[in-house]
Amino acid sequence: MGERLSTREISRRAVRQKIEDVAMELFLAKGFDATTVDQIAAEAGISARSFFRYFPTKEDVVIGDPREFGVVLRDALETRPAAEDATTAVRGALDDFVGVVVANPAALGISTIMLNTSALWAKHLEKQRVWVELLQPEVLRRLRGAPHPELLAPAILESALATFHAVLMHWAAHDGVDDLHELFRLASEATTGTPPSGDSRRHS
Repeated sequence: MGERLSTREISRRAVRQKIEDVAMELFLAKGFDATTVDQIAAEAGISARSFFRYFPTKEDVVIGDPREFGVVLRDALETRPAAEDATTAVRGALDDFVGVVVANPAALGISTIMLNTSALWAKHLEKQRVWVELLQPEVLRRLRGAPHPELLAPAILESALATFHAVLMHWAAHDGVDDLHELFRLASEATTGTPPSGDSRRHS
């Protein structure tokens, strides 16, 4: 049975979604740096003070909750075939996660804003650190018996996440016209010599 939400929580989620939608429209039209919290709040029909009840900073509207999507990615990694090595499993989980990105109608807009806004890079790196922390236990489990697993785990994760981010930025720079799974397959082949384990091929 699905989660049953209170009327208050439904209302809160609706307001949060409205803020996100308004903010994204303004960011894409005016630019992230030129858009103020006051402008977002006014367009959303709330006060600036109310804005901060939903988002700690303007950057968080774009970046979102890093843990929320990190958990989705961790779950994808944990369900990869047990026989896969750590690198293959991480790349395969990210290819699965590409499907989540493609299904999000705001993904291209978010990636476009990221591409054009240097102020968001610090938040992006913070998100990546959260993802590495969430994924590392499963990677370490798959590295059991390997030399220096505490070195290899973050190296595998940071390399894969950097590839994933480069793919998103390329996708945004070309207005989302390319197949994101195919881009990730190509980038994975270039950086590891092999594509994600079978997953991207089925989308070709």
